[in-house]
Amino acid sequence: TVTLYPTVRAVRHTQDASIQPLCIGVCFSGTLPRHLVHSVVPIQISVSIAEEYSSFTTPVIESLALDGYPTSEGSISENVAAVSDSGHELEPYNRHVDIPITFLPLPSDFNPTDSCHWSRLLEQIQRWLVNIPSDSQHWTWGRDAFWYAFVATYPDFPSGSWLTWDARIPLQGRFIEQWLED
Repeated sequence: TVTLYPTVRAVRHTQDASIQPLCIGVCFSGTLPRHLVHSVVPIQISVSIAEEYSSFTTPVIESLALDGYPTSEGSISENVAAVSDSGHELEPYNRHVDIPITFLPLPSDFNPTDSCHWSRLLEQIQRWLVNIPSDSQHWTWGRDAFWYAFVATYPDFPSGSWLTWDARIPLQGRFIEQWLED
Protein backbone atom coordinates (compact mmCIF):
# COMPACT_ATOMS: atom_id res chain seq x y z
CA THR A 1 0.00 0.00 0.00
CA VAL A 2 1.23 3.47 -0.92
CA THR A 3 -0.26 6.66 0.51
CA LEU A 4 -0.23 9.67 -1.81
CA TYR A 5 -1.00 13.27 -0.98
CA PRO A 6 -2.43 15.04 -4.05
CA THR A 7 -2.55 18.80 -4.35
CA VAL A 8 -5.71 20.39 -2.97
CA ARG A 9 -6.78 23.70 -4.48
CA ALA A 10 -9.39 26.20 -3.38
CA VAL A 11 -12.34 26.46 -5.76
CA ARG A 12 -12.68 30.08 -6.81
CA HIS A 13 -15.61 32.05 -5.43
CA THR A 14 -16.67 29.26 -3.03
CA GLN A 15 -15.75 27.84 0.35
CA ASP A 16 -14.87 24.52 -1.31
CA ALA A 17 -11.63 22.85 -2.33
CA SER A 18 -10.93 20.22 -4.98
CA ILE A 19 -8.41 17.41 -5.05
CA GLN A 20 -6.30 17.69 -8.18
CA PRO A 21 -5.95 14.63 -10.43
CA LEU A 22 -2.93 12.38 -10.03
CA CYS A 23 -1.12 10.72 -12.89
CA ILE A 24 0.25 7.40 -11.69
CA GLY A 25 2.34 5.07 -13.79
CA VAL A 26 2.40 1.34 -13.17
CA CYS A 27 5.31 -0.58 -14.66
CA PHE A 28 6.00 -4.26 -14.31
CA SER A 29 9.47 -5.60 -13.64
CA GLY A 30 10.47 -8.98 -14.92
CA THR A 31 8.95 -11.03 -17.71
CA LEU A 32 6.26 -13.69 -17.94
CA PRO A 33 6.69 -17.08 -19.57
CA ARG A 34 4.70 -16.90 -22.81
CA HIS A 35 2.87 -20.15 -22.13
CA LEU A 36 1.21 -18.50 -19.09
CA VAL A 37 -0.12 -15.49 -21.02
CA HIS A 38 -3.58 -15.94 -22.52
CA SER A 39 -4.12 -12.69 -24.52
CA VAL A 40 -4.71 -10.51 -21.44
CA VAL A 41 -3.27 -10.39 -17.94
CA PRO A 42 -5.77 -9.03 -15.39
CA ILE A 43 -4.47 -6.31 -13.11
CA GLN A 44 -6.41 -5.14 -10.05
CA ILE A 45 -5.94 -1.59 -8.79
CA SER A 46 -7.74 -0.16 -5.76
CA VAL A 47 -7.94 3.47 -4.73
CA SER A 48 -9.61 4.74 -1.59
CA ILE A 49 -9.94 8.02 0.23
CA ALA A 50 -9.95 8.56 3.99
CA GLU A 51 -13.37 7.88 5.48
CA GLU A 52 -13.94 11.46 6.63
CA TYR A 53 -13.84 12.63 2.98
CA SER A 54 -15.75 9.75 1.39
CA SER A 55 -19.17 11.38 1.69
CA PHE A 56 -17.90 14.34 -0.37
CA THR A 57 -15.80 12.81 -3.11
CA THR A 58 -15.13 9.50 -4.82
CA PRO A 59 -11.91 8.48 -6.58
CA VAL A 60 -12.40 7.60 -10.25
CA ILE A 61 -9.79 5.49 -12.01
CA GLU A 62 -9.16 6.25 -15.68
CA SER A 63 -6.75 4.11 -17.63
CA LEU A 64 -4.64 4.51 -20.72
CA ALA A 65 -2.75 1.53 -22.06
CA LEU A 66 0.69 2.70 -23.11
CA ASP A 67 0.91 0.25 -25.96
CA GLY A 68 3.43 2.54 -27.62
CA TYR A 69 5.76 2.08 -24.65
CA PRO A 70 9.08 0.82 -25.99
CA THR A 71 9.68 -2.87 -25.39
CA SER A 72 12.37 -5.27 -26.46
CA GLU A 73 9.85 -7.50 -28.22
CA GLY A 74 6.50 -7.10 -29.90
CA SER A 75 3.22 -7.40 -28.06
CA ILE A 76 1.71 -10.85 -27.73
CA SER A 77 -1.82 -9.51 -27.81
CA GLU A 78 -3.06 -7.02 -30.35
CA ASN A 79 -6.35 -6.53 -28.54
CA VAL A 80 -5.78 -5.61 -24.92
CA ALA A 81 -8.98 -4.69 -23.12
CA ALA A 82 -10.11 -3.40 -19.77
CA VAL A 83 -12.75 -5.61 -18.16
CA SER A 84 -15.13 -4.53 -15.41
CA ASP A 85 -15.90 -6.57 -12.30
CA SER A 86 -18.98 -7.94 -14.08
CA GLY A 87 -16.79 -9.26 -16.89
CA HIS A 88 -17.86 -6.73 -19.52
CA GLU A 89 -15.21 -5.27 -21.80
CA LEU A 90 -14.84 -1.57 -21.08
CA GLU A 91 -12.58 -0.28 -23.81
CA PRO A 92 -10.45 -1.96 -26.48
CA TYR A 93 -6.85 -0.78 -26.67
CA ASN A 94 -5.93 -2.14 -30.07
CA ARG A 95 -6.01 1.06 -32.15
CA HIS A 96 -3.13 3.46 -32.73
CA VAL A 97 -0.82 1.43 -30.53
CA ASP A 98 2.48 2.80 -31.83
CA ILE A 99 2.07 6.46 -30.88
CA PRO A 100 5.11 7.58 -28.90
CA ILE A 101 4.46 10.24 -26.28
CA THR A 102 7.30 12.55 -27.24
CA PHE A 103 6.99 14.99 -24.35
CA LEU A 104 7.39 12.28 -21.69
CA PRO A 105 9.27 11.67 -19.54
CA LEU A 106 9.69 15.26 -18.41
CA PRO A 107 13.28 16.50 -18.30
CA SER A 108 15.00 15.95 -14.96
CA ASP A 109 15.36 19.73 -14.56
CA PHE A 110 11.63 20.41 -15.10
CA ASN A 111 10.54 22.88 -12.44
CA PRO A 112 6.76 22.77 -11.80
CA THR A 113 6.91 26.22 -10.18
CA ASP A 114 8.45 27.85 -13.29
CA SER A 115 5.90 29.06 -15.85
CA CYS A 116 8.58 29.00 -18.58
CA HIS A 117 8.96 25.25 -18.09
CA TRP A 118 5.17 24.84 -18.34
CA SER A 119 5.10 27.00 -21.46
CA ARG A 120 7.70 24.78 -23.16
CA LEU A 121 5.80 21.66 -22.12
CA LEU A 122 2.57 23.20 -23.41
CA GLU A 123 4.16 23.80 -26.84
CA GLN A 124 5.47 20.22 -26.94
CA ILE A 125 2.09 18.74 -26.00
CA GLN A 126 0.28 20.90 -28.57
CA ARG A 127 2.72 19.95 -31.36
CA TRP A 128 2.31 16.26 -30.47
CA LEU A 129 -1.46 16.43 -30.06
CA VAL A 130 -2.25 17.99 -33.44
CA ASN A 131 -0.14 15.33 -35.16
CA ILE A 132 -1.75 12.19 -33.75
CA PRO A 133 -5.12 10.64 -34.73
CA SER A 134 -7.94 12.42 -32.91
CA ASP A 135 -9.87 9.16 -32.49
CA SER A 136 -7.11 7.55 -30.39
CA GLN A 137 -7.16 7.19 -26.62
CA HIS A 138 -3.80 8.96 -26.67
CA TRP A 139 -5.50 12.03 -28.13
CA THR A 140 -8.13 12.26 -25.38
CA TRP A 141 -5.49 11.81 -22.71
CA GLY A 142 -3.20 14.29 -24.48
CA ARG A 143 -5.97 16.87 -24.74
CA ASP A 144 -6.42 16.70 -20.97
CA ALA A 145 -2.64 16.96 -20.44
CA PHE A 146 -2.65 19.98 -22.76
CA TRP A 147 -5.27 21.75 -20.66
CA TYR A 148 -3.41 20.95 -17.40
CA ALA A 149 -0.26 22.48 -18.89
CA PHE A 150 -2.22 25.41 -20.34
CA VAL A 151 -3.67 26.34 -16.95
CA ALA A 152 -0.28 25.88 -15.28
CA THR A 153 1.16 28.28 -17.87
CA TYR A 154 -1.76 30.73 -17.67
CA PRO A 155 -3.28 30.28 -14.19
CA ASP A 156 -5.61 33.28 -14.63
CA PHE A 157 -7.23 31.78 -17.76
CA PRO A 158 -9.78 32.73 -19.05
CA SER A 159 -8.92 36.12 -17.54
CA GLY A 160 -5.61 37.83 -18.09
CA SER A 161 -3.54 37.40 -21.22
CA TRP A 162 -2.75 34.08 -22.85
CA LEU A 163 -1.63 32.86 -26.24
CA THR A 164 -4.16 31.35 -28.60
CA TRP A 165 -3.93 27.57 -28.88
CA ASP A 166 -4.36 25.50 -32.04
CA ALA A 167 -8.04 25.51 -33.03
CA ARG A 168 -7.91 21.73 -33.54
CA ILE A 169 -7.78 21.36 -29.75
CA PRO A 170 -11.31 21.91 -28.43
CA LEU A 171 -12.06 23.53 -25.11
CA GLN A 172 -13.34 20.18 -23.82
CA GLY A 173 -12.57 17.71 -21.08
CA ARG A 174 -13.60 17.42 -17.47
CA PHE A 175 -10.67 19.43 -16.10
CA ILE A 176 -10.92 22.49 -18.36
CA GLU A 177 -14.72 22.54 -18.28
CA GLN A 178 -14.62 22.50 -14.47
CA TRP A 179 -11.92 25.17 -14.48
CA LEU A 180 -14.09 27.46 -16.60
CA GLU A 181 -17.12 26.90 -14.36
CA ASP A 182 -15.24 27.95 -11.21
